[in-house]
Amino acid sequence: MRRIRGERSLSYGFRLYLNADRERVLGKGGALILEAIDEHGSISLAAEELGMSYKFVWDYLGRMKQRLGRPLITTRRGGTLHTKRRGGGGTTLTPVARRLLKDFKTTETLVRRTLSARRLRLGQKRTL
Repeated sequence: MRRIRGERSLSYGFRLYLNADRERVLGKGGALILEAIDEHGSISLAAEELGMSYKFVWDYLGRMKQRLGRPLITTRRGGTLHTKRRGGGGTTLTPVARRLLKDFKTTETLVRRTLSARRLRLGQKRTL
């Protein structure tokens, strides 16, 4: 579609959050954390990939657990194959976390598609 000179093209944006009893449980950042943990099998590698501290990710997961009343990860001590300790440890997502992540991503895609189809054009400003 051609734009007329001076015409403004407006589009919608959004931030999506999953809430439990009005408290945020999962947003874009939390979804990225869960995806990275799922990919790497490690909180420390996930944090490193995302440019976050281990403590920040650990605390974020703790807040999610507290607000949901259910754990989102299971951990095994010993380090992963990607670390110096290579003792067979690691972190995995619980079925609850996988379900939340899948639903969040599905909802995000649906909202994005819906909003991307909507455009508003304002004509040129009129001066008196």
